[in-house]
Amino acid sequence: MHQKDIPPEFAHLQQVEEIPWEKILAKAEKLQTKQLSAFEAFTDALIAKAKSETKKKKKNYEIIAAGVEACLTRGKIAEAMEISETADTVEILSLRSIVQFVRSDTHGLGQILQKMESHVSEESEPSDLVRLSVVKILQAAAERDTSVIMCVMEFDNLLETYPEQVDEPLIETMFALYVVASLLREVGQANRAKRITDTLEDMAESKEHRMMLALVENMRGNICNLLGEFTEAEDHYLRFQELSEVLSFELGLGMAYNNLGTLRLNSLRLEEAIEYFEAALKYMKMDVAKVVSLANLAEIETILGEYKKAETHLIEGIELEEKTKRGIIEVYTWYVILLVKKGNLKKAQEYLRKAGEIAESSEKPLQKAAYLHAKGVFEASMGDFSTAVEVLEQVVRLSKKNIAFEHLVRSKLELSRIYLKAYHSEGDAEYLASSTYHIQDIIQIAGEQGLKALYAEALVIRCDILTIAGKMNEAKGDAERVLGIAEFLEDERLLQEACQRIEAFEARTRGIEPSQYTRLMDRVAGFKPAGKIKEVPRPQLHAIIALSRSSGLPEYVHYFDTKIEMDSSIIGGFITAINQFSKQMMGLGGLLRSINHEGFTVMMEHSEERIMTLICNEETFDMRYLLREFARKFNEKYPSVENMDGIDSRLYVGADDLVIEIFETEDES
Repeated sequence: MHQKDIPPEFAHLQQVEEIPWEKILAKAEKLQTKQLSAFEAFTDALIAKAKSETKKKKKNYEIIAAGVEACLTRGKIAEAMEISETADTVEILSLRSIVQFVRSDTHGLGQILQKMESHVSEESEPSDLVRLSVVKILQAAAERDTSVIMCVMEFDNLLETYPEQVDEPLIETMFALYVVASLLREVGQANRAKRITDTLEDMAESKEHRMMLALVENMRGNICNLLGEFTEAEDHYLRFQELSEVLSFELGLGMAYNNLGTLRLNSLRLEEAIEYFEAALKYMKMDVAKVVSLANLAEIETILGEYKKAETHLIEGIELEEKTKRGIIEVYTWYVILLVKKGNLKKAQEYLRKAGEIAESSEKPLQKAAYLHAKGVFEASMGDFSTAVEVLEQVVRLSKKNIAFEHLVRSKLELSRIYLKAYHSEGDAEYLASSTYHIQDIIQIAGEQGLKALYAEALVIRCDILTIAGKMNEAKGDAERVLGIAEFLEDERLLQEACQRIEAFEARTRGIEPSQYTRLMDRVAGFKPAGKIKEVPRPQLHAIIALSRSSGLPEYVHYFDTKIEMDSSIIGGFITAINQFSKQMMGLGGLLRSINHEGFTVMMEHSEERIMTLICNEETFDMRYLLREFARKFNEKYPSVENMDGIDSRLYVGADDLVIEIFETEDES
């Protein structure tokens, strides 16, 4: 190999006299005979040279810096940490900051920043000023600190002041742009993220930096996910995978396979997702990344009933978590769920306690949601359905507040499952109505978000619940709708589920084994959104009316729109009559959720004391959630009054403030 064989990613180092290129290229040539690609051989030779250099008393920091760059282009994070351990030049510290960012080590980033600030002043070289600015961005981004905005502005100003840093960008500059694009994408600013990615691509192409071009493909895939363009996202991830394979970019391969697996979960193709997660695990060398990968894989294995594999992966994940102490709660919570499914409740309780310790010490609401979900599953397995419902309702509220779509769907699904268990245990048809209620929420959410696979799977579950309730016509209607969606999606498994039920209806059989709908509920629990939840336009609100369930009379009325005032007594009588008719015809109290007529929608929430009614122009899940929250808080604050002839405003002082708190504060947020 000769100087011309140095890969373009390292062309900027060719003229550095301190680097013995002849020796490195000679070693690379020998390595190529071991069936390594030219790029692998070159980077392995450079990394080996840098490692040997770190052992010398008088170190050549140019070689060490080049070795760290080689590690980064291959995703060899552990080796990059090892090589950069004892060096504290500005260049090596800034490269090490990328390593610490990938490792999510905010403490390590803070230490690097302190050292950098002692080395760099206003008189320093522009490249060092840029490097310091990059470290500030990485630390603020890793800590999710709002100061990241100021750091990015400082970074932009530096690039404008020193345009040569754009024409000949450092690897640190390009990585900083990738991080900024990631942050913009996370907060839903797709267009700005795309513009930053375009700039990064221009830089990477000018430098022929294929690792950065691979990250560009990953970012474009992530942006497509945000916009719901899943086919395009997959194309980008596949190109990310291809580029990573060419470079033997291990971290990139792990990321690509993990993203492709998540895409499969978005369409509930769980078996395909497992294959991708298994492939991702092979390339996850860092302990923290490996724990996450093990949790992802074990989660789907648990859902699909592959308990032995799931337990192996979870135990390995727990051992790594106890070693790293990064608070990855999912390895504990999914082990609790697995142990519950296996019937080992004593051991499940032990790991639930450990998960609780992580959740209690964490400020992350999603960790608390994961813990509460596992607790709800555990309480239900103990037969304490009321506690399980109470716990899972907390998960719903946490998920809604923190826009955690995955936890929202999963908690709704688990609530439906618990009410089914309660029905089989106690035989009360009201439990079937409650089970259907939560599945209908998932159907509503999936419809609003355009998630056809989730929509169809939820319809199958509702079909089974309606069959249990003896409502064959309604159940058959759901099965026929699933059939149409399955044909559109070309999903053979879903097609079989629909055909199986339609054939059973035609044969006039109604047997639904609990194992059948349990399996389906497990499957839907594997759903994970590939992109951000879409915003749904807020309906126009007209009025909210609290109706006494016993008398049908209005207890409280609030008008959002004073131009449209209605006779609440007439509305109360109408709703009471409709509910009685529905109960007699369908046999399930509380199943009627809404009535639509000529641009008006009457939404209802049923409790033992009241029917809380919201009149608006359209039903959405957000409005359903807010109505349920209002009903819960209203019933807690104002006990139902017996023998009341109508509205007595004196009894409901502060109720208007509660309306504003629930409906208007939520809107502003």
